[in-house]
Amino acid sequence: MSTPDFSLHPSKRPGVPSFPPSRASRQERAFCLTVAVLAAALADPCLEFASNAGWFGAGRFTDRSMADVLPTLLFGALFLVAQLLWIFRHACAHRRLDAPLRRPLAALLPRIFILQIALLFVIESTEQRVVLGKFLGGTLWLGAPVPLALAVHALFATGIALLVATALREFARRAPALAAAVRSRFENAIPRATGTRRRFLTAFAAPPDVVFGATGERAPPIPVIA
Repeated sequence: MSTPDFSLHPSKRPGVPSFPPSRASRQERAFCLTVAVLAAALADPCLEFASNAGWFGAGRFTDRSMADVLPTLLFGALFLVAQLLWIFRHACAHRRLDAPLRRPLAALLPRIFILQIALLFVIESTEQRVVLGKFLGGTLWLGAPVPLALAVHALFATGIALLVATALREFARRAPALAAAVRSRFENAIPRATGTRRRFLTAFAAPPDVVFGATGERAPPIPVIA
């Protein structure tokens, strides 16, 4: 299985090197946020489970609460769905899509990791305030000894970044065909709906004797008030 490559295409002018853009695009920033949230939501319970099971010794490394895992994971999934919808909407308006990520994936990993650790601190601190009523301080929010926790979080960030980047790339490749199929189905449904509406209006706009005469029976008498 080949590793997805999101680097820029080489410049068409010979002798002119191509460089990644200096600033991340809006979609790349959304990608970093999505990966950071998902990585924090998945790595944290793994570390806390191992810590609560005593794998790291007798020290206290967690607050023994996982109330923040499901909401964080839900937010990460919503961010991912939002990116997929953005790609699909863009495909509906344009026939050709650029690569979801203009920068190489390795250039985005440091930003993802920093954002992931910051989110983890905020999430764990908020959880401690809500569940325990106070902030416990120290490095309890990491869920494990500091070097090991950072290594595990970096591993999760790299793995999830590869998965999300591959998903975005494959969806962007198939989005134009999907958008064309949806557009074709919608365009074919419009004449049918218009024809049904026209027949409905024609039937109600016709005189009563014509409407009832169309059924093969004589129209009932209509009382007229003198």
